[in-house]
Amino acid sequence: MDSNKLIIFAKQPELGKVKTRLSVTIGEEKTLKIYFELLKITVAVTSKLSIKKIVYWDHLKENPLYDFGFGFENEVQEKGDLGFKMEVAFRKEFQRGAKKILIIGTDCPYLKESILLDAYKKLDESDFVIGPARDGGYYLLGMKEVSPFLFHSIPWSTKDVLSLTIDSIKKENKTYSLMDELGDIDDIDDLKFWKGSDY
Repeated sequence: MDSNKLIIFAKQPELGKVKTRLSVTIGEEKTLKIYFELLKITVAVTSKLSIKKIVYWDHLKENPLYDFGFGFENEVQEKGDLGFKMEVAFRKEFQRGAKKILIIGTDCPYLKESILLDAYKKLDESDFVIGPARDGGYYLLGMKEVSPFLFHSIPWSTKDVLSLTIDSIKKENKTYSLMDELGDIDDIDDLKFWKGSDY
């Protein structure tokens, strides 16, 4: 069994169902195009990692609109809030024999393979590793055992996610390492920061 695993949370790229905060400004079709681009970046960054990679989709279709390709397994996220979905995914993959697990989404175009490799290394010296996002959330979370307390009583999609997650870790007297802060793409300001002001 692989000791390191990568969980990728993704949405099926359906018109009107992805990046809704962005689509309010640039429209659903342009937003879908951006989401396809983010999916491709995620594949490019993760495909060379010689570890088990599992894509947890919001739902699976018989003929999926996007496939990460060779080397990626597909699963379906549990129903519930983001915290519950992540908790269940971590639990499943630890039960399947993982020793270190990272989870990422598909929203961060600045992610690099070297960041993921460094995150696994940081778990040698810390209980958790976190990649802070510019909006107060995180783009990466890693751990060595199931830790449900990280996913409870967190107001998801707010600027307090990172600080409250760190508070939870401290309350449990656990250790954590932080990666460099990166941006993710949620709204028009994020998109302009990434693509330039022409957008």
